[in-house]
Amino acid sequence: MNRRPLRLIAAAYAAVVLWATIGPAPWRTNGIKLEGGILNADAWAAPVTWTTGLLSEMAFNVAIFIPVGVLAALLIARRWWPLAFVAGSAFSLVIELVQVVEPDRISDPRDLVMNTAGAAFGVLIVLAARIMRRAGGMRTAPTVVLAGGVAADGEPVLTASADGELVLAASADRAA
Repeated sequence: MNRRPLRLIAAAYAAVVLWATIGPAPWRTNGIKLEGGILNADAWAAPVTWTTGLLSEMAFNVAIFIPVGVLAALLIARRWWPLAFVAGSAFSLVIELVQVVEPDRISDPRDLVMNTAGAAFGVLIVLAARIMRRAGGMRTAPTVVLAGGVAADGEPVLTASADGELVLAASADRAA
């Protein structure tokens, strides 16, 4: 698979997310800004961190990072898919760390948690799609091949062994 267009899409989306989260805010930022943001242990323990805030803001923080998780999972090799979780979390962490020093931004532990949850959900969407694709591919009707028959590469092949038993093979090459 050519991943170049996907890399360009991921870079463009990352730029949009960065602009929206650490770029100049054309609005007045409302909220409780604790000194040190996510670096402050009191911010993590303060009840106000977890009991205030709009549900729509939390949903937005999850939703904006779902594509981050999807793109990371699609760009990282399948066997290394756990790194997609790490990439989404790290991207969110960088944003929150930059927001600590920005005067018109609020670094909030809740945002880090919601962003990470969104990225994780995006990765899980890709994993579920891959599992369903693999399972769906095996549900196709097998091709019955008698001695000397050939099926298209990759399709399940049902062959008859010498003693009359039916054998399911992954391809015609394996059935022979």
